[in-house]
Amino acid sequence: MSVGTELVGRTVLVVEDSPETQDLIATYLESQGLRVLRAANGAELTERVARDRPDLVLLDINLPDCDGLALAERLRLGETVPLIFVTGRDSPTDRVAGLSHGGDYVTKPVDLLELLIRIRNLLRRSGTSAVPSAAEGTAGPAPDAPLTFRGWRLDLVRRALFRPDGSYLALTTGEFNILAALAAMRPNPVSREYLLDVISNRDPRSISEHTVDTLITRLRRKMRLEDGAASPIVTVRGVGYALESDES
Repeated sequence: MSVGTELVGRTVLVVEDSPETQDLIATYLESQGLRVLRAANGAELTERVARDRPDLVLLDINLPDCDGLALAERLRLGETVPLIFVTGRDSPTDRVAGLSHGGDYVTKPVDLLELLIRIRNLLRRSGTSAVPSAAEGTAGPAPDAPLTFRGWRLDLVRRALFRPDGSYLALTTGEFNILAALAAMRPNPVSREYLLDVISNRDPRSISEHTVDTLITRLRRKMRLEDGAASPIVTVRGVGYALESDES
């Protein structure tokens, strides 16, 4: 499934107070050809919207200086600019409130491909996606292109991992989700806390704090190649884990 290249060059404002979550989303969207602006609170959002006029806003509800729902209503986001709430609040009441403000609604941990497709669809409906298609001469990365690192290929659509020799390597859901998060952020490190959120089905209390380390160990074992080459997953002391860059 392709989501097209019409998003290349569109401007998305990511409003998120968690630096790691902001980086994860922004880095992925930039890799797909989008221009990404960042804000960490309501004051920065207000300034960015007025000054930069983004094509779409991704808005966390729980901001350090305000409630995202109230701010969206005050600024008439959803009416004046396409809006997607990206939040850990997933109760029916929160969803209804978000939709009533004219915004789409995505819960954390974020499925990056799903988010990209929602951005595409919302921009199409709003009529702001005006970049020519590849057939009209605009080149850009395919939004569903596999993530590659050190010869490995991670297919987010098929949820499949392929070795450098092209053979398929089976992963559990937890292993795949962790690897996808690391691949989206490479070569920057990702904390254990964020990876825990990625695999916790939105409730970190439901799993052990050691689960991330266990899954990383399993991934490293599975990704060790027959020629003795080690897994590309490295430990970043005091931070968490990262995927080695291709230049390492």
